[in-house]
Amino acid sequence: MENTCCDLPEEALVEILSWVPPQSLIRFKCVSKSWCALINFLIRNPDFVNKHLRNIDKTIFSSTSLVLCCPGYGHWRHHELEFIRRKLFKSLTIFHDDNESDRINYACEDFALPILPSKVHISRVLGSHCDGIICQADHDATLTLCNPAINECRTLPKPCLASGDFTVIGVGFGVDPRANDYKVVRFGFESFPIESDDCSKTRAEVYSMGADSWREIGINLEFGCFPDLDKEIFCKGVFYWSIWAPTYVIISFDMSDEVFNCIRLPNNLTVTQQGRINPKVTVWNDSVALFICSVEIGVTVSTEVWGMDECCGGVEGSCSWIKKLVIGPLVDIETPLTFLKNDELLLETNDGGLILYDFRTQKLKNPIFIEEVNRIRSWDFSYVKSLVSVHGGSHSRSQSDIGTGFM
Repeated sequence: MENTCCDLPEEALVEILSWVPPQSLIRFKCVSKSWCALINFLIRNPDFVNKHLRNIDKTIFSSTSLVLCCPGYGHWRHHELEFIRRKLFKSLTIFHDDNESDRINYACEDFALPILPSKVHISRVLGSHCDGIICQADHDATLTLCNPAINECRTLPKPCLASGDFTVIGVGFGVDPRANDYKVVRFGFESFPIESDDCSKTRAEVYSMGADSWREIGINLEFGCFPDLDKEIFCKGVFYWSIWAPTYVIISFDMSDEVFNCIRLPNNLTVTQQGRINPKVTVWNDSVALFICSVEIGVTVSTEVWGMDECCGGVEGSCSWIKKLVIGPLVDIETPLTFLKNDELLLETNDGGLILYDFRTQKLKNPIFIEEVNRIRSWDFSYVKSLVSVHGGSHSRSQSDIGTGFM
C-alpha cells in the first residue's frame, strides 16, 4: 500500500502504530484521508492485529486493569433504574510504582459495556475475557461478544442447547491457538430434578467464531448435586471453572482438543463449603495457580500458593501441583483476589477494602476503600485493550447490534 501519511517509510510507520492504544489509533483516522485509509487497512489485517496485541500487552506492564461487575445493594432493589444500570461495570487500574510509597496508585471509573437485553438479574450473568473481547452469557441462552476499545458488539446465534429443559452450569470464552479461532464453550444439565439428589445427563456445546455456528460436543462429567460456580479463568488455551459440587473441584476445557477434564486438588485435598479451607483458582506468571486459605472464625490467617505443573488427559486425569510459597499470617484479611503483574497480590480486607501485598518486601500497602467496587461482585477479570474484532476477521463494524448500545 502506497504510503502518503508522512515522510517515514511505511514499515517504520506501521511499527510505530502497532504500539499505539486502540482508542488513539482509531482517533488518528481523523488526521487525513491517507491516515484513515492506512489505519482501516491495518485494523483488518490479522498479522497487524496480533502484533498490536502483543505490543500493547508489553507496554501495560506498569499497570494492571481489572473489569468488575458490581450489582451492589442498590441494584437488587432498583434493577430497572437507568442510573443504577450505568454503574454496574467498573474498570479498576492499579499502577505499579517503583517508589517505596505505602499508598496504592489507582484509577477507578465506569466501564462502557452493554447490558444484556434479558430479564435475568445481572448477578446471574456470566462474564469472561480473552484478548480484549468480553463474553457475556445469561441463563436464557443470550450471549454477546463485545470489544469496548473499538466499539464492537454482537449477539451470537442461538445455541443448540437452548430449550427450557437445559440448565447452564458454566460458560467460557477463549482462543484456540492451534486453529487461530475464538470459541465459546457452554455446558450444563439437560434437566435437573429439583427434589432428587441425582442429576441427569450433562451436555456441552461449542461456538466457533470462524464458522459462526454452534455444535454439540461430548462431555463426561457427573455432579452429585447442582454445582455452585465459584471462579473462572482462561490461561494458555484452556478455560477453567472452580465449582462447589458439593466439594471443591476444578473443571478444565482445552479449546483446541475440545476435551473436558476434572482436576484434583493438591494432595487430593477434599474441601467443602462448610470447611475451614477456602481454595481459589487464579493465574500467576501466565500459569494456573491455586490459593488455599486457612480460615479461622471467618478470618484468613494464612494462604498457600500452589502452581500447576503438568496435567494428564482424560476426565479422571490428574495434575501435578507444586507449593510455591506461603503468605502470612496476615491480620484483618478476608481473602486473596488476584495476582498483579509485578509480584504483587491484591487482597480484600475484612471491612471491604482492597490492599496490596508485595512479595519482594513482604509488606502490605495502605488499604483503599472504593464505594463503587463493593463486596457484592458478580465477576471480575484482568482486561487488556485490543483491536481484535468480534466478527472473526470479517468486515469490521463499529455499532452494536444487540439494541442496548454502549453505556
